[in-house]
Amino acid sequence: MKRIAVLLALSAAALCPVAFAQAGTASAPTKTCPSTKTLDDLAIAVYANVSGPYDQDRACFREMFLPDARLSPISKAKDGPTYSARNLTVEDWISAVAKRAPGNFFEKGTVNKVEQYGSLAHIWSTYESRHALNDPAPFARGINSIQAVYDGTRWKVQAILWQAETPETPLPAKYLP
Repeated sequence: MKRIAVLLALSAAALCPVAFAQAGTASAPTKTCPSTKTLDDLAIAVYANVSGPYDQDRACFREMFLPDARLSPISKAKDGPTYSARNLTVEDWISAVAKRAPGNFFEKGTVNKVEQYGSLAHIWSTYESRHALNDPAPFARGINSIQAVYDGTRWKVQAILWQAETPETPLPAKYLP
């Protein structure tokens, strides 16, 4: 009988932290990430998760990407006419953006052109960037090239390459609203 009592006490002690942890998570609000079931959903989710305070929670941002995804800004070399891409992991991008805090950044897509073959898709998306949602004009514009893969349930980002508009590289009319 003593053995059974000891085993029950040990079991209860072992299970209490699990019960308390579950109770704590059940009462804590859970963040609902935007859907990425369609390519339109994915484009909307990308802009929703890029936008906001620089130091915001990026759990939903991480969830949109495949494990080895890359984010690559393309820019002109300071000492010449050549352009190059800087390849960042999702965590590299999050760290770089967080260093800009405090402040806000809002980006929205204005034109999306989508091509799809099976589980492979490309979204060519013109963007506008603002520091506040109500800024009358964007401080930057450019094009995001989003490569996506459908995993059978939802679309996930494999890569985003982007280039900001410059006087030398104005946005073509076919990518403007």
